[in-house]
Amino acid sequence: MTDLSPRPADPPEVLEGLLDLRVTNAGSKSEMVSAVLVPDEGEPVVLHERGFEGLSASPDLTAYAGTRVRVEGRRGWSSFVVVRVTPL
Repeated sequence: MTDLSPRPADPPEVLEGLLDLRVTNAGSKSEMVSAVLVPDEGEPVVLHERGFEGLSASPDLTAYAGTRVRVEGRRGWSSFVVVRVTPL
């Protein structure tokens, strides 16, 4: 995955958890398989790779399915926009 990190003066948010693939928006026109971070505590977070054109999970994120990861990025209005993934 290309590193599209924000400027150094604007540090990214960091989340950790298990990366899972889940169906989101089930039963609607926008039903899709999404990359979801399942943290140890709190609600699951839908992930989207910054710069990826598609709405469903990017191949770079799906490669980490079933793996504990650290993701860096920013919260968007409906997902967490990932700029870096590190397996733990």
